[in-house]
Amino acid sequence: MINLGFNDVYRHFYEDKEGYTFWDYMRGAWQKNNGMRIDHFLVSNSIIDQIKDININKDPRGREKPSDHTPIEINLA
Repeated sequence: MINLGFNDVYRHFYEDKEGYTFWDYMRGAWQKNNGMRIDHFLVSNSIIDQIKDININKDPRGREKPSDHTPIEINLA
C-alpha cells in the first residue's frame, strides 16, 4: 500500500517513536512491552494534511481480560 502512494500516518507524525498496537498473551509480552504495530491508518496524499494527530490508546489493553489489540486513533482537522 505504501508503494501505491499511501502514507502511514503514525510514521508521518512519529518517524522513530516506538508504538505498538498488539501484544501477544504469551510470556508477559504486555508487561515487557514486547509488541508489534499491526494496526495502521494509511491515507492518501490528498488528506494527510487534514490529520492533526494520531494516538495509540493503550488504556483498554491494560484492563482486566483485555483484547490483544489496542485502538489507534486519528484526529482530523
